[in-house]
Amino acid sequence: MKRLWSNARRRRSHPGRLVGALTITAAITSLMAAPDASASTPTSSPVASAGSEAAVTGALASFYRPPSPLPYAPAGTIIRSQALAVDPGLPAGTRSYRVLYHSTSGSGGDLAESGVVVVPGGAAPVGGFPIVSWAHGTTGVASGCAPSVTGTASIPDLAALVRRHDIVAATDYRGLGAPGQHPYLVGTSEAEDVLDAARAARSLVGTAASNAVAVIGFSQGGQAALFAGEVGPTYAPELFLAGVAAVAPVTSVLDLAPTGDRPPPSGQSAFTAMVLYAWARHYRTFGLGSVLTPAGLADLSAVSSSCVDTVASLYDAVAPGRFFLPGWEARPAVQAANRANRPGNSPTSAPILVVQGTADEVVPYPQTTRFIANQLCRDQYDTVDYVAARGVGHGQILDQSTALINRWLQSRFSGSPMVDSCTRPGLGIAKSA
Repeated sequence: MKRLWSNARRRRSHPGRLVGALTITAAITSLMAAPDASASTPTSSPVASAGSEAAVTGALASFYRPPSPLPYAPAGTIIRSQALAVDPGLPAGTRSYRVLYHSTSGSGGDLAESGVVVVPGGAAPVGGFPIVSWAHGTTGVASGCAPSVTGTASIPDLAALVRRHDIVAATDYRGLGAPGQHPYLVGTSEAEDVLDAARAARSLVGTAASNAVAVIGFSQGGQAALFAGEVGPTYAPELFLAGVAAVAPVTSVLDLAPTGDRPPPSGQSAFTAMVLYAWARHYRTFGLGSVLTPAGLADLSAVSSSCVDTVASLYDAVAPGRFFLPGWEARPAVQAANRANRPGNSPTSAPILVVQGTADEVVPYPQTTRFIANQLCRDQYDTVDYVAARGVGHGQILDQSTALINRWLQSRFSGSPMVDSCTRPGLGIAKSA
C-alpha cells in the first residue's frame, strides 16, 4: 500500500526511506508512566513514552551532533554549515548547504535544529533574494528520518524556485536530524521550525537574503504552514510573511484517525501511532497505556526507531483495534491535545493558498472545505485562495500543483492582487475544480 501521508514527491529518493545514507540505531530505552489527565482518579497508567529516538550515524553523525553545552544564540543563528555536492539538475551557480542552527525549545530555551538552504547563483537584487520556506510531510518521529540527510532530494520543484531567484530553506523540524524528540503534528512547534529555517537562511547568506518569506507545506507541513501564518508576526516579527501555501493540510488529527474493525485505506493507523507517541512525550498529560493495547505498546520501539515506511508496514493491513484501546480518542487529555493543534486559532495577516484533492484518501476534501469556510473565512476573515483538484488523491496532489503554487508565490512576492475564495459563493469551488 502506498504511504500516502508522507512526502508525495519522490524525485531521487523517498524521504521516509533513507537507505544507504544512514544507519538507524537504538530504540526506546525505557517506557515510564506519565500522568493521565483523563483519568477519573489520580492514578498513573503503567506505560508512557520516554527514551531516545534512533539517531543519524555514520559519516554524517558528527554534523548533526550539536556542541555540548550549546552556547546560547538567537533563533536562526548558524551553528555549522556544510556545502552539498553540485546538483546538475539545478541552475548553474546554485549553492546548497546542509545547516545546523539555533531554534527555540518548547519551554522557550535554546536547541539545535537541522535543515537545508539553497541559494540562487548570480547577484542578489536590491533587498535580497526572497525566501521560500518548505515544510515537509511525514517522514517519521526518529531523529534519523531527517530529509536533509539526503540533501535537497525531497524538496518539490526546487529547480523552478531557484530559477525564479528564490532562496529555499527546508527545516527537518526539531528532533529530526539533530538530537531530541520530534513533536510530530504539534503545530506551534512546527511553525517555529519553519520560520527559524528562514532565519537560518538569512544568517547564512547575510544581505543576499530578503526578509520577505513565503511558506509552502504539504500534509504535516500543511499544518506547519498554517500555524506559521498565525504565529509569524509575534514569533518572527522581523520577517515579512508574503504568503502561506498549504497543500492537503492536516487540520484535525482525530478527524483523520482510524475507526471501525477493518484496516484503514491509507495508513491512518501508522500516523496515529506516531502522533500518540509524540503527544504523550510532548504534553505528558496521558500515558500510552491509556490509549494503546499491549500489542500497540509492544510496537513502540519500531515507531520510535524507524522511518515512516517501516512503521507503516506494521500497521497498514491490521485492524485498528489491535493497536488502539476502545474510546482512546475520547480521553480528555487527547481531546485537549487535538484542540491545541487545530489551526485557525488566530487571524493570518498573509494571504493563504490551500490546495486540496477531492479524492484525497488521507485528508478528506469535505473536512478541508469546512475548515476553510468556518475557521479561515467566517471566524477569522482571512484572505484565502482555495483550489480544489478534482479526482486527485493525497499522493498526487503535490506533484500536480507545484506549478500553480510557484506562480502564486511569485505573485505574492510581487504584491499582485489575489483571488479571495471567501468572497465567492461556495468558495468558488466549481470554477477552481
